[in-house]
Amino acid sequence: MPFSLLDYDIKVRGGTREMYIKKTYGMGWAKWVRKYYPGNYGAPGVPRLPKRKATPADIARQNERNRIRKVQLLIMANFREGDWHLVLKYKPDARPADPDEAKKIIQKFLDRMRNAYKKAGYQFKYIYVTEKGKRGAYHHHLIIQDIAEPGLNTKKMVMKFWPHGNRAFIPLYEDGEFENLSAYIVKKETKEESRGCSYSRSRNLAVPRAEKETIYSRRWRQEPKPEKGWYIVSDSVVNGINPVTGYPYQHYMMVKIPEGGGKACRRQYIFT
Repeated sequence: MPFSLLDYDIKVRGGTREMYIKKTYGMGWAKWVRKYYPGNYGAPGVPRLPKRKATPADIARQNERNRIRKVQLLIMANFREGDWHLVLKYKPDARPADPDEAKKIIQKFLDRMRNAYKKAGYQFKYIYVTEKGKRGAYHHHLIIQDIAEPGLNTKKMVMKFWPHGNRAFIPLYEDGEFENLSAYIVKKETKEESRGCSYSRSRNLAVPRAEKETIYSRRWRQEPKPEKGWYIVSDSVVNGINPVTGYPYQHYMMVKIPEGGGKACRRQYIFT
């Protein structure tokens, strides 16, 4: 349906002022912006879809979207193009029997990597999830930094500390602001009976915090305007209707433009 709701005046109870909430998550080189109407006010004066009670399916979908977005923001704030999506597998005769054993093995690997990084003067950052394949074999997906210095080489450390089977190094690329990778990590969470193998992360990851603003305005632009020195990723703009509240929302991604450059310099900026 056309996004016609934004053509109406949004009026707050008891006066003529209009308002909505804007949350901005900063990751240095990028920002994720979310706009919505507060639940206690809604958008009085705006025709809306019928409000309904959230179903279990609604809640499950929203929880998954939230988890994907959370992982995406963590990746954007802590990793860059050229870092690794690492897949660690086991030889047939070395496969763990259950998720507890798989957890002990991957934790030992992470501890050895952390110690090697610390000895070289670096922090070891990671996000990982354990997956159980269709044939019952466990393996691990990790996102880690890539360092190739005289005192530390990530690839060599992985080869040394993972003797259990194959190691696949897949370079990270920022196309889509890592959203597809985030969805992959979340959807690969293995549920083994009552013991879930949800994704885990190192405690030293920078966690993006939202800057919350109350915007007194009639409505927001259907096509948002970027801040000076930034540009909006066109395919990241989403204008939608919350199926539960019936009110509109918007979110999008902005990327910083380096001095003297345009969009073509984006990849160079991420590497520096």
